[in-house]
Amino acid sequence: DDVREQAVWALGNIAGDSPVCRNLVLEAGAMQPLLQQLSNDNSRLSMLRNATWALSNFCRGKPQPDFYLVRPSLLILARLIISQDDDVLTDACWA
Repeated sequence: DDVREQAVWALGNIAGDSPVCRNLVLEAGAMQPLLQQLSNDNSRLSMLRNATWALSNFCRGKPQPDFYLVRPSLLILARLIISQDDDVLTDACWA
């Protein structure tokens, strides 16, 4: 679990560096594994927070990412924006 959480953090950090890096992460197919992690109801709160932060970095920036690359995240985001955790809620709204 720790290695998985560090990998999520690393991908979020790379995606947050610039739109070019974000697009490379998305085009490499990182969205689906991240969404699988966010679909795991048994994840620790720290993983949920890190994965939501990473997802926000995948979805934002100027210019915006291609919609077809971020569209798969909409169902997960719909669930995250009603989170009771302030950190999760904030990052989900930024996405």
